[in-house]
Amino acid sequence: MWSRTGRSVLVAAAGVVLIGGAAAAATFPDVPPWHWAYDAIAKDQAAGLIIGYPAPPTELIENSLTQVFDSFVHSGAKGAQGWAERFTYNRPANWPAPLTHSVIAAFLFSGMQVAVTGGTATAQFSATVTTRDGKTATSPMRVQLRLSGPDWQVDYSTLSATSPAFR
Repeated sequence: MWSRTGRSVLVAAAGVVLIGGAAAAATFPDVPPWHWAYDAIAKDQAAGLIIGYPAPPTELIENSLTQVFDSFVHSGAKGAQGWAERFTYNRPANWPAPLTHSVIAAFLFSGMQVAVTGGTATAQFSATVTTRDGKTATSPMRVQLRLSGPDWQVDYSTLSATSPAFR
């Protein structure tokens, strides 16, 4: 088995077991609505062909951060706003303006350190962001998160305080 961003997925069909790393729908936060496989994975989940297995909190926290950044990369895609809202809280009064005006083209995390205390967490890492005009900058990040149902949500105010890409 392997997991792309925090959840392992078991797919069984015609007596053959295949392992995949992405999933969709509410219980699988790995594949956003703009992903090419989203609809097929949602159908397979509804048909009972895939079963998710939970990952440790540190992996789920990194996945939540990935999903927020990826929402900004795909800000014009169908479902991007809802996807960003699923993984954030404490958004600014002018929301969704920061998402709508996103210039993020790509991102990379390094040095991820996560501290979890019950239903809250702090993540410290470096984020290298490339903008649509080709400029790249690396920023140290320190964000707060909370557990909300099955998802870890990023405190948007701590995200925007550490990176101008989210203002």
